[in-house]
Amino acid sequence: MFRTRPCPDGNHAATGQSSEAGYTFVEALLHLAIFSLFFILFAGFFRYSAEMAHHIGDPSSVEWELFRYELADYLGEVEGVHILDGGSRLRIITGDKVTEIGHYPAASLIRKRVNDQGHEPMLTGVRSVRFSVEEGVLSVSAVFMDGKERRSMHHLLQTKK
Repeated sequence: MFRTRPCPDGNHAATGQSSEAGYTFVEALLHLAIFSLFFILFAGFFRYSAEMAHHIGDPSSVEWELFRYELADYLGEVEGVHILDGGSRLRIITGDKVTEIGHYPAASLIRKRVNDQGHEPMLTGVRSVRFSVEEGVLSVSAVFMDGKERRSMHHLLQTKK
């Protein structure tokens, strides 16, 4: 009723004759180790990407970090820092350049002006901002339109006269 076909090369498992050495235990361990390594890398990548997606997924967080870095550039070596309008504006004096950074509530953004010229947006979606200076440290606190509050502190390096 059932017939088996003979192997084309004449070898058969029942005779014990085979031209192949077979799948060894060492090969199995090697394949398991490689699979485990790929699994660890794969899982690590997804964990890292999930953390980055959480951090990058919030546009105000990315914009806030860019604002902080840009503000830090202006605070390198300053001759003077003045708080104006009850803490909503900041005037930075460096040599012959006067940079003014202030909150404009009508547009809900923070803008920069250099030597009373231009209006460059630095941070958007801001409900309120508060600048303060104490003992050579500038503190910035901003409340975004979604209610999140972010804070930053910058050390002021005064130029020697």
